[in-house]
Amino acid sequence: MVRTRFTLPATGIAVAGLLLAGCGGDSDDPGADASATAPASAANAADADFARQMIEHHAQAIEMAALVPSDGVSAELTDLAAAVEAVQQPEIDQLTAMLERWGEDPSPSSGGGHDGHGGGSADGMMSAEDMDALDAATGAEFERLWLEMMIEHHRGAIAMAEAELADGADEEALALAQAVVDAQEAEIAQMEAMLGGGAADAAGAAAAPAFSHIHGLGAAGGLLYVATHEGLYEISAAGAAVLAGPDDHDFMGFTMTGAGEFLASGHPNGRTDLPGDLGLLESADGGASWVSRSLSGEVDFHALDAKGSMVYGWSSGTGELLSSADRTTWERLGQVPLADLTVHPDDDQTLLITTEEGPRISADGGRTFGPLDGAPVLFLADWPRTAELYGVTPDGTVQHSPDGGTTWHQRGALGERPQAITVGADGAVYAALEGSIVVSADGGDTFAELYAWA
Repeated sequence: MVRTRFTLPATGIAVAGLLLAGCGGDSDDPGADASATAPASAANAADADFARQMIEHHAQAIEMAALVPSDGVSAELTDLAAAVEAVQQPEIDQLTAMLERWGEDPSPSSGGGHDGHGGGSADGMMSAEDMDALDAATGAEFERLWLEMMIEHHRGAIAMAEAELADGADEEALALAQAVVDAQEAEIAQMEAMLGGGAADAAGAAAAPAFSHIHGLGAAGGLLYVATHEGLYEISAAGAAVLAGPDDHDFMGFTMTGAGEFLASGHPNGRTDLPGDLGLLESADGGASWVSRSLSGEVDFHALDAKGSMVYGWSSGTGELLSSADRTTWERLGQVPLADLTVHPDDDQTLLITTEEGPRISADGGRTFGPLDGAPVLFLADWPRTAELYGVTPDGTVQHSPDGGTTWHQRGALGERPQAITVGADGAVYAALEGSIVVSADGGDTFAELYAWA
Protein backbone atom coordinates (compact mmCIF):
# COMPACT_ATOMS: atom_id res chain seq x y z
CA MET A 1 0.00 0.00 0.00
CA VAL A 2 1.53 3.30 -1.12
CA ARG A 3 1.04 6.20 1.27
CA THR A 4 1.69 9.59 -0.32
CA ARG A 5 0.08 12.99 -0.45
CA PHE A 6 -2.98 12.71 -2.68
CA THR A 7 -2.72 14.77 -5.88
CA LEU A 8 -4.95 14.34 -8.90
CA PRO A 9 -3.26 14.67 -12.31
CA ALA A 10 -3.58 17.95 -14.14
CA THR A 11 -4.97 16.38 -17.31
CA GLY A 12 -8.72 16.22 -17.43
CA ILE A 13 -9.39 18.11 -14.21
CA ALA A 14 -7.00 21.06 -14.07
CA VAL A 15 -8.58 24.46 -14.70
CA ALA A 16 -8.35 28.18 -14.30
CA GLY A 17 -9.55 30.32 -11.47
CA LEU A 18 -12.13 32.74 -12.67
CA LEU A 19 -15.76 33.63 -13.15
CA LEU A 20 -18.46 31.57 -14.66
CA ALA A 21 -18.78 30.11 -18.08
CA GLY A 22 -20.76 31.29 -21.08
CA CYS A 23 -24.00 32.27 -19.43
CA GLY A 24 -22.87 33.50 -16.04
CA GLY A 25 -20.22 35.36 -14.13
CA ASP A 26 -18.61 35.54 -10.74
CA SER A 27 -15.51 37.51 -10.19
CA ASP A 28 -15.91 39.62 -7.12
CA ASP A 29 -13.69 38.17 -4.46
CA PRO A 30 -15.65 38.92 -1.29
CA GLY A 31 -12.88 39.75 1.05
CA ALA A 32 -10.06 39.72 -1.49
CA ASP A 33 -7.16 39.29 0.88
CA ALA A 34 -9.29 40.68 3.70
CA SER A 35 -6.69 39.89 6.33
CA ALA A 36 -4.15 42.10 4.58
CA THR A 37 -6.44 45.04 3.81
CA ALA A 38 -8.87 45.17 6.72
CA PRO A 39 -8.40 48.02 9.18
CA ALA A 40 -7.27 47.30 12.69
CA SER A 41 -10.14 45.90 14.72
CA ALA A 42 -10.94 45.50 18.39
CA ALA A 43 -9.73 41.93 18.56
CA ASN A 44 -9.65 40.43 22.02
CA ALA A 45 -7.88 37.55 23.75
CA ALA A 46 -10.55 35.07 22.64
CA ASP A 47 -9.91 35.99 19.00
CA ALA A 48 -6.16 35.45 19.40
CA ASP A 49 -6.62 32.13 21.22
CA PHE A 50 -9.03 30.93 18.52
CA ALA A 51 -6.64 31.82 15.71
CA ARG A 52 -3.57 30.23 17.33
CA GLN A 53 -5.38 27.04 18.31
CA MET A 54 -7.06 26.70 14.93
CA ILE A 55 -3.70 27.03 13.15
CA GLU A 56 -2.38 24.18 15.31
CA HIS A 57 -5.56 22.19 14.71
CA HIS A 58 -5.51 22.65 10.92
CA ALA A 59 -1.83 21.67 10.76
CA GLN A 60 -2.62 18.27 12.26
CA ALA A 61 -5.55 17.82 9.86
CA ILE A 62 -3.13 18.36 6.97
CA GLU A 63 -0.84 15.67 8.37
CA MET A 64 -3.75 13.27 8.80
CA ALA A 65 -4.83 13.91 5.21
CA ALA A 66 -1.30 13.26 3.99
CA LEU A 67 -1.32 9.83 5.67
CA VAL A 68 -4.15 8.60 3.44
CA PRO A 69 -2.58 6.09 1.02
CA SER A 70 -3.04 6.17 -2.73
CA ASP A 71 -4.34 2.59 -2.73
CA GLY A 72 -5.98 0.14 -0.35
CA VAL A 73 -8.74 2.52 0.80
CA SER A 74 -11.97 3.78 -0.76
CA ALA A 75 -11.98 6.45 -3.43
CA GLU A 76 -14.36 8.43 -1.22
CA LEU A 77 -11.74 8.58 1.52
CA THR A 78 -8.98 9.72 -0.83
CA ASP A 79 -11.28 12.39 -2.25
CA LEU A 80 -12.24 13.55 1.24
CA ALA A 81 -8.61 13.73 2.35
CA ALA A 82 -7.69 15.74 -0.76
CA ALA A 83 -10.52 18.18 -0.08
CA VAL A 84 -9.52 18.58 3.58
CA GLU A 85 -5.90 19.21 2.63
CA ALA A 86 -6.87 21.74 -0.06
CA VAL A 87 -8.81 23.90 2.41
CA GLN A 88 -6.72 23.76 5.59
CA GLN A 89 -3.54 25.54 4.42
CA PRO A 90 -5.35 28.58 2.98
CA GLU A 91 -7.22 28.93 6.28
CA ILE A 92 -3.92 28.67 8.19
CA ASP A 93 -2.60 31.51 6.02
CA GLN A 94 -5.74 33.56 6.73
CA LEU A 95 -5.50 32.96 10.48
CA THR A 96 -1.79 33.84 10.49
CA ALA A 97 -2.51 37.09 8.65
CA MET A 98 -5.25 37.92 11.15
CA LEU A 99 -2.86 37.46 14.09
CA GLU A 100 -0.27 39.65 12.40
CA ARG A 101 -2.93 42.30 11.74
CA TRP A 102 -3.77 42.30 15.45
CA GLY A 103 -0.10 42.57 16.41
CA GLU A 104 -0.16 39.08 17.92
CA ASP A 105 2.47 36.35 17.75
CA PRO A 106 1.14 33.61 15.41
CA SER A 107 3.20 30.94 17.18
CA PRO A 108 1.13 28.06 18.64
CA SER A 109 -0.02 28.47 22.22
CA SER A 110 1.99 25.42 23.23
CA GLY A 111 4.56 23.39 21.39
CA GLY A 112 4.26 20.11 19.66
CA GLY A 113 1.03 20.44 17.74
CA HIS A 114 2.25 21.25 14.26
CA ASP A 115 3.88 17.93 13.51
CA GLY A 116 0.83 16.04 14.74
CA HIS A 117 2.83 14.13 17.32
CA GLY A 118 2.67 16.33 20.38
CA GLY A 119 -1.03 16.34 21.12
CA GLY A 120 -1.19 20.13 21.00
CA SER A 121 -3.37 22.40 23.10
CA ALA A 122 -6.39 22.62 20.81
CA ASP A 123 -9.59 20.61 21.32
CA GLY A 124 -9.81 17.34 19.42
CA MET A 125 -6.07 17.00 18.78
CA MET A 126 -4.72 13.47 18.37
CA SER A 127 -1.97 12.27 20.70
CA ALA A 128 1.38 10.93 19.54
CA GLU A 129 0.11 7.41 20.21
CA ASP A 130 -3.01 8.07 18.13
CA MET A 131 -0.97 9.27 15.18
CA ASP A 132 1.45 6.33 15.43
CA ALA A 133 -1.47 3.89 15.45
CA LEU A 134 -2.97 5.56 12.39
CA ASP A 135 0.34 5.50 10.55
CA ALA A 136 0.75 1.77 11.27
CA ALA A 137 -2.78 0.78 10.17
CA THR A 138 -3.64 -0.46 6.68
CA GLY A 139 -6.68 -1.06 4.51
CA ALA A 140 -10.12 -1.07 6.12
CA GLU A 141 -8.64 -0.63 9.61
CA PHE A 142 -6.81 2.51 8.50
CA GLU A 143 -10.00 3.91 6.96
CA ARG A 144 -12.01 3.23 10.12
CA LEU A 145 -9.38 4.80 12.38
CA TRP A 146 -8.95 7.82 10.13
CA LEU A 147 -12.68 8.55 10.00
CA GLU A 148 -13.12 8.12 13.76
CA MET A 149 -10.14 10.37 14.51
CA MET A 150 -11.15 13.03 12.00
CA ILE A 151 -14.68 13.12 13.41
CA GLU A 152 -13.21 13.72 16.89
CA HIS A 153 -10.83 16.28 15.38
CA HIS A 154 -13.72 18.12 13.69
CA ARG A 155 -15.76 18.15 16.89
CA GLY A 156 -12.84 19.83 18.59
CA ALA A 157 -12.75 22.47 15.85
CA ILE A 158 -16.48 23.08 16.30
CA ALA A 159 -16.01 23.50 20.06
CA MET A 160 -13.26 26.08 19.50
CA ALA A 161 -15.36 27.90 16.90
CA GLU A 162 -18.38 28.01 19.20
CA ALA A 163 -16.21 29.45 21.97
CA GLU A 164 -15.05 32.14 19.54
CA LEU A 165 -18.64 32.90 18.56
CA ALA A 166 -19.51 33.33 22.24
CA ASP A 167 -16.51 35.39 23.33
CA GLY A 168 -14.75 36.81 20.24
CA ALA A 169 -14.94 40.37 18.92
CA ASP A 170 -13.20 40.54 15.52
CA GLU A 171 -15.66 40.36 12.61
CA GLU A 172 -13.38 38.33 10.33
CA ALA A 173 -12.63 35.82 13.09
CA LEU A 174 -16.31 35.48 13.94
CA ALA A 175 -17.22 34.91 10.29
CA LEU A 176 -14.53 32.25 9.97
CA ALA A 177 -15.70 30.57 13.18
CA GLN A 178 -19.26 30.31 11.87
CA ALA A 179 -17.97 28.91 8.58
CA VAL A 180 -15.96 26.29 10.49
CA VAL A 181 -19.08 25.19 12.37
CA ASP A 182 -21.16 24.95 9.19
CA ALA A 183 -18.55 23.16 7.09
CA GLN A 184 -17.31 20.71 9.71
CA GLU A 185 -20.78 19.69 10.83
CA ALA A 186 -21.48 18.73 7.20
CA GLU A 187 -18.19 16.82 6.99
CA ILE A 188 -18.96 14.94 10.22
CA ALA A 189 -22.28 13.83 8.74
CA GLN A 190 -20.49 12.57 5.65
CA MET A 191 -17.86 10.69 7.67
CA GLU A 192 -20.48 9.13 9.93
CA ALA A 193 -22.28 7.88 6.82
CA MET A 194 -19.00 6.46 5.52
CA LEU A 195 -18.43 4.63 8.81
CA GLY A 196 -21.94 3.19 8.51
CA GLY A 197 -21.01 1.77 5.11
CA GLY A 198 -23.28 -0.19 2.82
CA ALA A 199 -26.81 1.18 2.83
CA ALA A 200 -25.81 4.44 4.49
CA ASP A 201 -23.13 5.02 1.88
CA ALA A 202 -25.52 4.20 -0.95
CA ALA A 203 -28.19 6.47 0.50
CA GLY A 204 -25.72 9.32 0.75
CA ALA A 205 -24.68 8.83 -2.86
CA ALA A 206 -28.30 8.72 -4.00
CA ALA A 207 -29.06 11.95 -2.15
CA ALA A 208 -26.16 13.87 -3.71
CA PRO A 209 -27.73 16.48 -6.00
CA ALA A 210 -26.83 16.50 -9.68
CA PHE A 211 -26.51 19.81 -11.53
CA SER A 212 -27.70 20.07 -15.12
CA HIS A 213 -25.69 23.27 -15.56
CA ILE A 214 -23.69 25.63 -13.37
CA HIS A 215 -23.72 29.36 -14.03
CA GLY A 216 -21.61 30.80 -11.21
CA LEU A 217 -19.32 30.03 -8.30
CA GLY A 218 -18.33 31.95 -5.19
CA ALA A 219 -16.04 30.91 -2.33
CA ALA A 220 -16.07 32.23 1.23
CA GLY A 221 -15.70 30.94 4.77
CA GLY A 222 -14.80 27.38 3.82
CA LEU A 223 -17.86 26.96 1.59
CA LEU A 224 -18.28 27.01 -2.17
CA TYR A 225 -21.52 28.55 -3.41
CA VAL A 226 -22.77 27.06 -6.67
CA ALA A 227 -25.43 28.83 -8.77
CA THR A 228 -27.25 26.23 -10.88
CA HIS A 229 -30.39 25.60 -12.91
CA GLU A 230 -31.70 23.91 -9.76
CA GLY A 231 -30.95 26.65 -7.22
CA LEU A 232 -28.03 27.95 -5.16
CA TYR A 233 -26.08 25.23 -3.34
CA GLU A 234 -23.44 25.26 -0.61
CA ILE A 235 -20.65 22.69 -0.91
CA SER A 236 -18.39 22.02 2.08
CA ALA A 237 -14.69 21.20 1.92
CA ALA A 238 -15.65 17.53 2.29
CA GLY A 239 -17.91 17.67 -0.75
CA ALA A 240 -21.32 17.73 0.97
CA ALA A 241 -23.89 19.74 -1.03
CA VAL A 242 -27.05 21.35 0.36
CA LEU A 243 -29.44 24.01 -0.92
CA ALA A 244 -28.62 27.43 0.50
CA GLY A 245 -32.33 28.26 0.77
CA PRO A 246 -35.81 27.30 -0.38
CA ASP A 247 -35.83 29.52 -3.49
CA ASP A 248 -34.50 27.02 -6.01
CA HIS A 249 -34.63 29.43 -8.94
CA ASP A 250 -32.61 29.01 -12.13
CA PHE A 251 -29.76 31.36 -11.25
CA MET A 252 -28.27 32.35 -14.62
CA GLY A 253 -26.14 35.19 -13.25
CA PHE A 254 -24.44 35.21 -9.84
CA THR A 255 -21.75 37.11 -7.95
CA MET A 256 -20.66 37.56 -4.34
CA THR A 257 -20.40 41.07 -2.92
CA GLY A 258 -19.37 40.14 0.62
CA ALA A 259 -19.52 37.34 3.18
CA GLY A 260 -23.00 35.90 2.78
CA GLU A 261 -24.00 38.73 0.41
CA PHE A 262 -24.94 37.84 -3.17
CA LEU A 263 -26.44 39.30 -6.33
CA ALA A 264 -28.16 37.07 -8.86
CA SER A 265 -30.46 36.95 -11.86
CA GLY A 266 -32.25 34.30 -13.89
CA HIS A 267 -35.67 32.64 -13.98
CA PRO A 268 -38.08 31.61 -11.21
CA ASN A 269 -38.93 28.08 -10.16
CA GLY A 270 -42.29 26.75 -11.33
CA ARG A 271 -43.98 27.18 -7.95
CA THR A 272 -44.07 30.99 -7.92
CA ASP A 273 -45.93 33.71 -9.81
CA LEU A 274 -42.76 35.73 -10.37
CA PRO A 275 -42.11 37.04 -13.91
CA GLY A 276 -40.00 34.95 -16.27
CA ASP A 277 -37.01 37.29 -15.98
CA LEU A 278 -36.01 37.97 -12.37
CA GLY A 279 -33.98 41.13 -12.97
CA LEU A 280 -31.55 41.84 -10.14
CA LEU A 281 -31.98 39.83 -6.93
CA GLU A 282 -30.10 40.40 -3.68
CA SER A 283 -29.45 38.16 -0.68
CA ALA A 284 -27.91 39.31 2.59
CA ASP A 285 -28.20 35.97 4.41
CA GLY A 286 -26.13 33.53 2.38
CA GLY A 287 -28.89 32.71 -0.09
CA ALA A 288 -31.49 31.76 2.52
CA SER A 289 -33.78 34.46 1.11
CA TRP A 290 -33.84 36.86 -1.84
CA VAL A 291 -35.35 40.29 -2.50
CA SER A 292 -35.91 41.95 -5.88
CA ARG A 293 -33.88 45.14 -6.33
CA SER A 294 -34.75 46.16 -9.89
CA LEU A 295 -35.57 45.17 -13.50
CA SER A 296 -38.00 42.42 -12.47
CA GLY A 297 -39.75 41.12 -15.58
CA GLU A 298 -37.35 43.05 -17.82
CA VAL A 299 -33.86 41.55 -17.75
CA ASP A 300 -32.14 38.20 -17.35
CA PHE A 301 -28.46 38.82 -16.63
CA HIS A 302 -26.19 36.02 -17.83
CA ALA A 303 -23.01 37.78 -16.68
CA LEU A 304 -22.94 39.73 -13.45
CA ASP A 305 -20.24 41.33 -11.31
CA ALA A 306 -19.97 44.09 -8.74
CA LYS A 307 -17.48 46.19 -6.84
CA GLY A 308 -18.79 48.16 -3.89
CA SER A 309 -22.04 49.79 -4.92
CA MET A 310 -21.27 49.49 -8.65
CA VAL A 311 -22.91 46.60 -10.52
CA TYR A 312 -22.40 45.48 -14.12
CA GLY A 313 -24.64 43.00 -15.90
CA TRP A 314 -24.98 41.61 -19.41
CA SER A 315 -28.54 41.08 -20.63
CA SER A 316 -29.02 37.83 -22.52
CA GLY A 317 -32.18 39.15 -24.16
CA THR A 318 -30.71 42.25 -25.79
CA GLY A 319 -26.96 41.66 -25.64
CA GLU A 320 -26.59 44.97 -23.80
CA LEU A 321 -24.16 45.79 -21.02
CA LEU A 322 -25.82 47.69 -18.16
CA SER A 323 -24.42 49.38 -15.06
CA SER A 324 -25.89 50.68 -11.83
CA ALA A 325 -24.42 52.64 -8.95
CA ASP A 326 -27.35 51.98 -6.62
CA ARG A 327 -28.75 48.61 -7.81
CA THR A 328 -31.99 50.40 -8.72
CA THR A 329 -31.39 52.79 -11.62
CA TRP A 330 -29.44 51.56 -14.64
CA GLU A 331 -27.38 53.00 -17.48
CA ARG A 332 -27.53 51.10 -20.77
CA LEU A 333 -24.03 51.01 -22.25
CA GLY A 334 -24.89 49.49 -25.63
CA GLN A 335 -24.65 46.05 -27.15
CA VAL A 336 -21.38 44.36 -26.22
CA PRO A 337 -20.66 40.77 -27.34
CA LEU A 338 -18.98 38.97 -24.46
CA ALA A 339 -18.64 35.62 -22.72
CA ASP A 340 -17.63 36.90 -19.30
CA LEU A 341 -16.90 40.07 -17.36
CA THR A 342 -14.87 40.90 -14.25
CA VAL A 343 -14.42 44.19 -12.37
CA HIS A 344 -11.10 45.53 -11.09
CA PRO A 345 -10.94 44.79 -7.34
CA ASP A 346 -9.91 48.37 -6.48
CA ASP A 347 -11.49 50.47 -9.25
CA ASP A 348 -15.19 50.10 -9.96
CA GLN A 349 -14.83 51.95 -13.28
CA THR A 350 -12.35 49.44 -14.71
CA LEU A 351 -13.66 46.15 -16.06
CA LEU A 352 -12.48 43.41 -18.38
CA ILE A 353 -14.62 41.39 -20.76
CA THR A 354 -13.76 38.27 -22.76
CA THR A 355 -14.59 38.12 -26.46
CA GLU A 356 -13.79 35.89 -29.44
CA GLU A 357 -11.04 38.32 -30.47
CA GLY A 358 -9.46 38.42 -27.03
CA PRO A 359 -9.98 40.23 -23.73
CA ARG A 360 -10.93 43.90 -23.84
CA ILE A 361 -10.65 46.44 -21.05
CA SER A 362 -12.57 49.57 -20.12
CA ALA A 363 -11.42 52.36 -17.81
CA ASP A 364 -14.62 54.43 -18.07
CA GLY A 365 -17.27 52.20 -16.58
CA GLY A 366 -17.92 50.12 -19.69
CA ARG A 367 -18.64 52.99 -22.06
CA THR A 368 -15.63 52.22 -24.26
CA PHE A 369 -13.32 49.20 -24.54
CA GLY A 370 -9.86 48.63 -25.96
CA PRO A 371 -7.73 45.49 -26.44
CA LEU A 372 -5.61 44.12 -23.60
CA ASP A 373 -2.35 43.95 -25.52
CA GLY A 374 -0.36 40.75 -25.22
CA ALA A 375 -3.11 38.76 -23.55
CA PRO A 376 -4.17 35.33 -24.82
CA VAL A 377 -7.70 34.79 -26.07
CA LEU A 378 -9.72 34.01 -22.94
CA PHE A 379 -13.12 32.44 -22.50
CA LEU A 380 -13.39 33.29 -18.78
CA ALA A 381 -11.58 35.77 -16.55
CA ASP A 382 -11.39 36.62 -12.86
CA TRP A 383 -9.68 39.56 -11.15
CA PRO A 384 -9.33 38.51 -7.49
CA ARG A 385 -6.58 40.94 -6.51
CA THR A 386 -5.14 44.14 -8.00
CA ALA A 387 -2.00 42.60 -9.45
CA GLU A 388 -3.53 39.25 -10.36
CA LEU A 389 -5.68 38.13 -13.26
CA TYR A 390 -6.72 34.56 -13.99
CA GLY A 391 -8.10 33.32 -17.27
CA VAL A 392 -8.96 30.18 -19.17
CA THR A 393 -8.68 29.87 -22.93
CA PRO A 394 -11.37 28.33 -25.14
CA ASP A 395 -9.43 25.05 -25.21
CA GLY A 396 -9.33 24.92 -21.39
CA THR A 397 -5.79 26.13 -20.70
CA VAL A 398 -5.32 28.03 -17.46
CA GLN A 399 -3.59 31.40 -17.74
CA HIS A 400 -2.35 33.62 -14.91
CA SER A 401 -1.10 37.20 -14.94
CA PRO A 402 0.82 38.36 -11.84
CA ASP A 403 0.83 42.01 -12.95
CA GLY A 404 -2.73 42.90 -13.83
CA GLY A 405 -2.65 41.66 -17.41
CA THR A 406 0.74 42.85 -18.68
CA THR A 407 2.36 39.42 -18.79
CA TRP A 408 0.76 35.96 -18.78
CA HIS A 409 1.94 32.51 -17.72
CA GLN A 410 0.36 29.18 -18.64
CA ARG A 411 -0.63 26.98 -15.70
CA GLY A 412 -2.57 23.69 -15.84
CA ALA A 413 -4.53 22.18 -18.72
CA LEU A 414 -8.22 21.70 -18.06
CA GLY A 415 -9.05 19.12 -20.70
CA GLU A 416 -12.48 20.68 -21.21
CA ARG A 417 -14.11 24.09 -21.16
CA PRO A 418 -15.46 24.84 -17.67
CA GLN A 419 -18.98 26.02 -17.02
CA ALA A 420 -17.92 28.39 -14.23
CA ILE A 421 -14.79 29.34 -12.32
CA THR A 422 -13.80 31.54 -9.38
CA VAL A 423 -10.80 32.37 -7.21
CA GLY A 424 -11.40 32.57 -3.46
CA ALA A 425 -9.95 35.13 -1.08
CA ASP A 426 -7.54 32.43 0.12
CA GLY A 427 -6.22 31.86 -3.42
CA ALA A 428 -8.02 28.56 -3.97
CA VAL A 429 -9.14 28.14 -7.58
CA TYR A 430 -12.46 26.42 -8.27
CA ALA A 431 -13.91 25.20 -11.56
CA ALA A 432 -17.22 23.63 -12.52
CA LEU A 433 -16.81 20.95 -15.18
CA GLU A 434 -19.22 18.59 -16.90
CA GLY A 435 -20.18 16.36 -13.98
CA SER A 436 -17.81 17.62 -11.29
CA ILE A 437 -16.34 20.58 -9.43
CA VAL A 438 -12.59 20.71 -8.82
CA VAL A 439 -10.37 22.85 -6.60
CA SER A 440 -6.71 23.87 -6.80
CA ALA A 441 -4.55 24.96 -3.89
CA ASP A 442 -1.53 25.78 -6.07
CA GLY A 443 -2.80 28.55 -8.32
CA GLY A 444 -4.29 26.35 -11.00
CA ASP A 445 -1.42 23.94 -11.65
CA THR A 446 -3.15 20.85 -10.24
CA PHE A 447 -6.71 20.15 -9.14
CA ALA A 448 -8.51 17.73 -6.84
CA GLU A 449 -12.13 16.69 -7.19
CA LEU A 450 -14.35 18.44 -4.64
CA TYR A 451 -17.77 17.20 -5.76
CA ALA A 452 -19.05 14.92 -8.53
CA TRP A 453 -22.44 13.79 -9.77
CA ALA A 454 -21.76 12.23 -13.18
